[in-house]
Amino acid sequence: MTESTFEESFKKLVSEKGAQAVRETMERITQLYGSPPLVTKVLAEDPEYFITCTLKNKSILHKENSPLTEREVEIAAIAAATALRCEHCLDVHIKRALELGVPREAALQTIMVAAAITESSSWSTAFRKYRQATARGERDA
Repeated sequence: MTESTFEESFKKLVSEKGAQAVRETMERITQLYGSPPLVTKVLAEDPEYFITCTLKNKSILHKENSPLTEREVEIAAIAAATALRCEHCLDVHIKRALELGVPREAALQTIMVAAAITESSSWSTAFRKYRQATARGERDA
């Protein structure tokens, strides 16, 4: 008997349990966040993509024995969603953070900190290009 490869084992898992895994995971996501995000709904159309992506996200956002609390994870998600201007992610993660007892003031400060860092990042990139362009202009004059 030969050992199966990881790819073969994964394909077997997807074919045998894919639809069930999608259903169960979608139910859990709905329990946690109220409704599955669009990204999750689209990924659910293909069990292989869905299982791969949701396992990765679970290990990051809902890690067992995590050094971060659920509240801290949601605060980090709010910060990232703010910086990336992801409206749906903000809806989901602000709501979840408040449900977990994060004070409104903490959610607002998280948004303000992320926005300030984002602003500084934008300035830094633009000012470097500005300096490069104006330095060339001064050299050419």
